[in-house]
This record gives sequence, structure tokens and C-alpha cells, in this order.
Amino acid sequence: MKIEKGGLPDKIFGIDTPIIMLWLEPIGLGAVLIISMIAVIVPKFGEISAKIGRIKSVMAKTEEVNQKRVYLQTVDQDEVKKNANKFALALLPEKSSYLLVRVVRNAAAGVNFAIDDFSISMGDIKADDAGTKGASSFDKIPVVVTLVGPRENYLSLVNSIEKSLPLMSIDSFDMRTVGNTSLVKMNISAYYLRDISDLKVENLKLVDLTPSQEEFNLLSKINDYRTLAIEGNTDGGNFVDYGRNDPFFTP
Repeated sequence: MKIEKGGLPDKIFGIDTPIIMLWLEPIGLGAVLIISMIAVIVPKFGEISAKIGRIKSVMAKTEEVNQKRVYLQTVDQDEVKKNANKFALALLPEKSSYLLVRVVRNAAAGVNFAIDDFSISMGDIKADDAGTKGASSFDKIPVVVTLVGPRENYLSLVNSIEKSLPLMSIDSFDMRTVGNTSLVKMNISAYYLRDISDLKVENLKLVDLTPSQEEFNLLSKINDYRTLAIEGNTDGGNFVDYGRNDPFFTP
């Protein structure tokens, strides 16, 4: 093997050294380009992909906003407000058991029944809050009322309570009768919608704005309900005793 002055043999692996040196230059340049792509160009591709993703997201949101705008332009706004008010009337405007007693009183007055006594268990309300908080946006408000009125109207009393707005449900029912007078004791519940402070209107989807068949059915049902006048809770929750005689009282 002949060694050239530069310290390299004239041949390497049977190939002339000048030829190998001639190929080393483009190979080295290619290696530099590859390293540059890995170090500089590849991260740029990641940034470009992220920007493309953001552009697609903005385009999708814009399309969704346009769909919601078109939908809202096609619906009758007065009808929407009317339906929204109807749904609002189905709930108590205040979280007050005393207000619920007043609602029951108004429902009973139409069938000649009057409240003889009532009781409120704050413990039941707190226990219900603890069980439903986080799982539901509604607070269940229970009261126990005793009503006095004509015996022949007790079914009308039940119907009046169950077919009135705000919506009320009779959880238990007990009745005693003396002559033509009935004493009816009921455990009645209604619902109050808690304030949802984290609700963002802009996050509502088109499906949220479009009433479902279930909502249409519910609206059709409550349209047949009687709306009761609701008195504000301005007297601190005090109940006025009108001095009615209890026909079931035994000295």
C-alpha cells in the first residue's frame, strides 16, 4: 500500500482515495442538511400543524355561530320568550318554604279550602341540598300543610295543586272527614332553580338552542296548567292566623 504525502493511502478498500474524497464532500453536506432539518425545520412543521389546527377550530366555531344565527333568525322571538316565561313560571321564584305555603293557599282557595296549619323542616331542605348539589341545579323545597274545606271538593283540591304553576307534587296525602268538612294533610314539594353563575351563553351549541321533543311535550302539558299569582315574601315569613275553628278539635 502506497502512502501519499498527505498521510492517506492511495487506495482505501480498493478504491482510489481521490474518488472517496470526492464523495465525502456531498455526503458531509447531506449530513449537515439532515441535521439542520431535524434541528430547525421539523419543529417548524410542528408549529405549522398547530396553526392549521387552530385555523380549523376557528373555522368550525365560525360555522357553528353562523348556524345558530340562521336558526335564531328563523324562530319567532315572541314565541320563544312566551315559552321561556312559561317554563320559568313552573319554578318558585324564591327559595322560600313560606312562599310555597302561599302558593298552596292560593291553589286551595279556588276550591274553597283554606290552610289550617303548616310545618317546615329546614333539616329536610339542608339534607336534600347536600344530596343533590353538584348533581342537579334544582333545590327541592318541602312543606307539610293541613287544609280544611268541603268534603265534596277534596278531589278538586288535589287537582288544583297538581295542575297549577309553579309545579307542585304531593308526596303524601292523609284525610279525615267530619260531616261535610274534610281535614287534608299533605306533604307538598316544589322546586327552585339555583343561580348558575358559570353558564356561558357563547358556549351553547345549536342542539342546546333547539327544543327537543321532550321539551315540546312538556310545554304542551304545562300550557294546560293554571298560573297562580305569587305574593312576594315581604313579611319575613310570618303566617297569619285568621282564627278559623278546627272542626276536629276535641277539648
